[in-house]
Amino acid sequence: MQIFQPIWYTIPEFSKEIPVCVYHKENELADSRERQKKEPVRNLHVLARSGMEWDGIKRVILRISADDYYKLYINGIFIAQGPAPSYPEHYYYNTLDITPFLHQGKNIVAVHLYYQGLVNRVWNSGDGRFGVAAELTVEDETEELAGAAFSGRSLRWRYQICHACSGDVIGYDTQFLENFDSRKWDEGWKLPEYEDRDWPYMVQAEWADYRLTEQPVKMLDIYEIKPKQMKEEPIPAEEETSPAKEELPPNKKRSAQSKENPSRSSWFVDMGQEITGSLVIRAAGKAGDRVIIRCAEECRDEDVRYDMRCNCRYEEIWTLDNGTCTLEPYDYKGFRYARIIPDTGVKIEDIKGLVRHYPMDTGLCTVKSSDGNLDRIFAICKNGVRLGTQEGYLDCPTREKGQYLGDAVVTAHSQVWLTGSVEMLRKCIGQFALTRHICPGLMAVAPGSFMQEIADFSLLWLELLLTDYRFTGDKDFLRSHYRTAAGVMEHFRTYAREDGLLVQAGDKWNLVDWPENLRDGYDFELSRPVVAYGCHNVLNALYTGAAKNLTEIEKILGLAPSMDWGKLRDSYIKAFYRPKKGLFADSETSSHCALHSNVYAVYYGLEPGEASGGIGDFLVKKGLACGVLVSYFYLKALARLGRYEDVFRSIVNESEHGWVNMLREGADTCFEAWGKEQKWNTSLCHPWASAPIPVLIEEIAGFVPDPGQARGFGLLPHIPAKLSHIAMSVPFRGKRYAVRKDNGKERIKFYRINDDMSMEEIHQEC
Repeated sequence: MQIFQPIWYTIPEFSKEIPVCVYHKENELADSRERQKKEPVRNLHVLARSGMEWDGIKRVILRISADDYYKLYINGIFIAQGPAPSYPEHYYYNTLDITPFLHQGKNIVAVHLYYQGLVNRVWNSGDGRFGVAAELTVEDETEELAGAAFSGRSLRWRYQICHACSGDVIGYDTQFLENFDSRKWDEGWKLPEYEDRDWPYMVQAEWADYRLTEQPVKMLDIYEIKPKQMKEEPIPAEEETSPAKEELPPNKKRSAQSKENPSRSSWFVDMGQEITGSLVIRAAGKAGDRVIIRCAEECRDEDVRYDMRCNCRYEEIWTLDNGTCTLEPYDYKGFRYARIIPDTGVKIEDIKGLVRHYPMDTGLCTVKSSDGNLDRIFAICKNGVRLGTQEGYLDCPTREKGQYLGDAVVTAHSQVWLTGSVEMLRKCIGQFALTRHICPGLMAVAPGSFMQEIADFSLLWLELLLTDYRFTGDKDFLRSHYRTAAGVMEHFRTYAREDGLLVQAGDKWNLVDWPENLRDGYDFELSRPVVAYGCHNVLNALYTGAAKNLTEIEKILGLAPSMDWGKLRDSYIKAFYRPKKGLFADSETSSHCALHSNVYAVYYGLEPGEASGGIGDFLVKKGLACGVLVSYFYLKALARLGRYEDVFRSIVNESEHGWVNMLREGADTCFEAWGKEQKWNTSLCHPWASAPIPVLIEEIAGFVPDPGQARGFGLLPHIPAKLSHIAMSVPFRGKRYAVRKDNGKERIKFYRINDDMSMEEIHQEC
């Protein structure tokens, strides 16, 4: 195996830096004493260039990494960006064939480097590590990369600190606003003819101790789109009260409202649906002219709601230089609409959207049925997963931009079905496994430097392992993570009493559901951390379920069981089951029976046999009296009870708690909550609400991953009579399959879709 051990370069300010260890348990203070001695560097942009000669014959491979991030240009052409966020102990680099972008003779490799400096859920930043490493390997065209001698040449870099970007922190210390000053920006910096002799050289980073590994997932798809609608109209009335107005220098007057000065106007932009990315704008004016840019997920009172409900205020100022300037922000947002307000005399010449997400062939997994709402629900969930899968599974592309473990259980299951690939799932599994050195019970969000812990999420990590196995049948991958899985259970066992149940697992959140108002009256005090003494249901249901999952993993691997999950199940029933009600209560001492206390019991098969019917009726009567994350377990629980008609009715239900309500409120991606007003800071793109994708595919259409089957899946359709027709296609292990029910006919047909798009019928027995 080739090892990438390059020289890391940084700027002098970071050359002798002693990186701060940001790793800690959430309820403990990070070791930041060194950082407290001086003001930390934040929102640092650095431009760097390196020259190279090419003979026009040999293939040139570039291996590159940066901390926190890079955008790469060859001879002025954008090539790629990365790496995916990761931990220094397992840091990613990218391998790129740059040959198609080279000219015979002199070439310029340029990178726009970024160090955010915030401790958050996005980056491993705020630790004093900033640098870039890159090596060139020249190969003969006949020589395979895998067999090439790794004798690369490290690039040396001239650099310049860029002062064009400034702005306040928004979100949950997630990102900086990008107030951009074109007067401090030279668009030619990445071109070969640019004169950089006055730029100093970067210096070696003496502290660089990264353990590098090639990024295991593809690089992002990045592309431009045109707005669906773009119209020039009067400036909005609230413009005069905008905070942006106050940022103008005292000697520069802002024009009056349009009713007093009709010559001043603004541009309303609608991208057609939510995107993750940014606006690319070209405008002409004179030095010092300004353009206000507001982005939003929705409109309100006929204008864009840029002070967004998800706790992001997307309002930025672009200051022009003389002539025509181009704005292309470095970071990304989640938005659909924009209001662009130029100063009088500024001409907006072009507006485009720059979209980014993990590669997804949207034609692989499709559905078309006789129920229009079902198709639309599938579409918004699919779009949410596409936009929310960036270089990891994000909770949302706005407020946090973090890869949460609990969210990933749903998002990953959906994304694997939509793409037919497990590479992102495996990266997610591995990154959470790396957090075991902070706590064997794992972090709730990774790989960011914000150390958040949620017990419910930690116990769900084993679900990810089994998802991978069910899709791949790969025992070796499962075995490689067995010790981590066992370590999770060992950590939680420290909170167990004599009968095996957990009491006051207080080192982490006990979430139950989010937001708090969707816990269906759950009767246990859930402070952060938990201080109430007692034994409550959901935590123990998840713990007992995790023990069941560990036992299944051990059985697959031919290992003796390390836990008696059956005995634990008996303890769970004794503590929480109320025979007179035929339901599970919220705590050992409670008589209240929340939806959540019964959903997880059924999902993991913990209920007594005689209780199944009563609990099923209870769940159906309650409906989706929960948050959207728990809806995944709710639908799966109903399916486990064989109540497939109820599964379908729950997905298309028209109450305020359901995906149809999202559609009524204008959703083009799935929301964080059932409705915009059901959570105080609702994100309108949140793929944890994508449960209908795997549930429809597995429980309704009948594609059930099963390594014991010849094709890797079984065929067990439960298409409701209400669906007179449905056609669904899915990718699986490099092939594509379809299910059809036509014109109300009883017979359901399954097909393999060949490369030439012909369809070969297959039998239900695999």
